Amino acid sequence: MKNILILGSLPKTEEEKILYETIIEIAAEIAETVKSPIDTANFKWAEGERYQRAFQTVADADLVIWEQSKPSTWQGMEVRECDYLNKPLIVVAREWSKVSGLVKWCPATKEI
Repeated sequence: MKNILILGSLPKTEEEKILYETIIEIAAEIAETVKSPIDTANFKWAEGERYQRAFQTVADADLVIWEQSKPSTWQGMEVRECDYLNKPLIVVAREWSKVSGLVKWCPATKEI
């Protein structure tokens, strides 16, 4: 597998950053490239670049992993793009999280 994209809310706490780093570490065992919200937080974009970058990273991904313990505005559009492009999508969330029904029933979502 070449590219894995990890979606989720931007990490605001050290705990959230560690969670993403753990997912990145696991994904890096099977992918050449792993992109995550940590990359997005560090990305400096010009007007309009963020939109193009978001959809290009989905298009380039072989697999998308969405950490959905916390709601995030942008990812709904990216999840829809996964469905449109037939990209496999794995949703992970902490036990106490409430995963949206729209996400659960998105055809791109793979339940484990």
